[in-house]
Amino acid sequence: MLDRAQRVIDFAHKYLKITIGEDAGKPFWLRPWQQAFIRDVYGPVKADGNRKVRRAILSIARKNGKTELAAILILAHLIGPEAEPNGEIYSAANDREQASIVFNAVRRMIEASPELQKRLIVVASTKTIIVKGSGTKAAGSRFKALSADASTKHGLNPSFVVYDELAQTKNRELLDTLLTSQGARLQPLFLTISTQNNDPQHPLSEMIDDAQKGEDETIVCHLYAANDDCDVEDEEGWKAANPALGDFRSLEELRIMAARAKRIPAEEASFRLLYLNQRVSLHSTLITRADWQAAKVEKVDFRVARTNGSDDRGEPIYLGLDMSENTDLTALVAVSARDGSRVQAWFWKPIDLIEQHTRRDRTRYDVFAKHGRLLMSPGRTIDPRLVTAKIVELNQQYDIIGLAYDRHKTSEVFARLSDAEVTYQTGHGDGLRLEPWGQGMIGMAPAITAFEHAVLNNELKHDGHPLLTWCVMNAIVVSDPAGNRKFDKSKARMRIDGAVALAMALGLKATDIAEPVISNPWEDPDFDLLKWAS
Repeated sequence: MLDRAQRVIDFAHKYLKITIGEDAGKPFWLRPWQQAFIRDVYGPVKADGNRKVRRAILSIARKNGKTELAAILILAHLIGPEAEPNGEIYSAANDREQASIVFNAVRRMIEASPELQKRLIVVASTKTIIVKGSGTKAAGSRFKALSADASTKHGLNPSFVVYDELAQTKNRELLDTLLTSQGARLQPLFLTISTQNNDPQHPLSEMIDDAQKGEDETIVCHLYAANDDCDVEDEEGWKAANPALGDFRSLEELRIMAARAKRIPAEEASFRLLYLNQRVSLHSTLITRADWQAAKVEKVDFRVARTNGSDDRGEPIYLGLDMSENTDLTALVAVSARDGSRVQAWFWKPIDLIEQHTRRDRTRYDVFAKHGRLLMSPGRTIDPRLVTAKIVELNQQYDIIGLAYDRHKTSEVFARLSDAEVTYQTGHGDGLRLEPWGQGMIGMAPAITAFEHAVLNNELKHDGHPLLTWCVMNAIVVSDPAGNRKFDKSKARMRIDGAVALAMALGLKATDIAEPVISNPWEDPDFDLLKWAS
């Protein structure tokens, strides 16, 4: 008896034909890499014969036949070996035009197969396909193409869902509705076929990262992507993202696109995203994901002050503070002054807005808050006293050499330092040193250079804080004719507060190293007593 995966493969070979391109009209023959995916999804079964896998992801560069593969599997569930009574099969997409692509692929395969035409009714006006008659295991089943802008998404009971190009979704409503609506099915399957999204907190990125851990046997992921450091003209790298390359994926066309990306820097990001399936933004970020991940360590420790009454104030550190508007994300970042640039970060958000902003920003503030990575401020605004309390706490534990800050919204924080009996001043002195940091081209240029230098020279070490990572991956920079750079919030996809705070702390550190301030002449190695006395 054939296993389930082989029955799906045989169904495609026997009943389906290629409908586009030079080979249109020929029997559809699944390539080894396509068969491998089908075997991994449909092969594993439980003792009762039901399929183990409930969620599958195929992430691959464009023009590698993912739409046709989706159409094959839709038909396998609608009328083929995976059909079940009253099955509900849906293809999901982000807009009506995208939804039409998968539907039209299914329709073309039906029109090319006399056997399927006898058993299926195509209703093009509603993008629906219905199984004819009764008396078969597929009786009562139907397929419908949905889009995120569809008026009705609830009341569904899907047996099989294909989400096409999930990477492009900006609204989780359709995704969440479909994911949560399969509970009544005995062996549901949710298939995502898409190129990647550069945001590590995007639903697709979270799905891929979770699947690649290999901790859940109900999830299968086949990821085809070039290495992050792949050159755009590296043909071996192309093969990693394009398994159909040289087959039905044109090698010549890819060479043309790569040469264009090499000549025109503005097109490189698009080439990497669409043709190499890399997690890159269409805008160039300051720090690449590969470089940021390379700086990650298991744990970052600072040496705290001893509590035995000694004068030891703990390890010297720099701080960077980026206060948000009253309702958004506030970031405080610490950087070690010695032994490289070890990083710790703290973030705040109003508790009453976490659920709303989780949906708005498509990042899991709720999860980060639950795990202590996001500090919550009561109500709908950030209480500056909470930020002040953290600065006071750090001032007691460490030797804060200086705190660089964006002048915006910080006055209330510093006004409360006096209430906590903390002496402070702008610049060097006997108290906590505060340094206002300009956010324009001239002000941010040394901070961005220091940030870039610390990462590229392997000096920076971070513990993978998800919100700091998210901010860094969102950070876009722009330059003026003189080569000065600043962060461009208008081009950033989401929040960049953590990246700004980190850059300011690193900038202050770099400035101090370049221009050390000698408060005691005996600490100056070039001090000449005779010259000083004269």
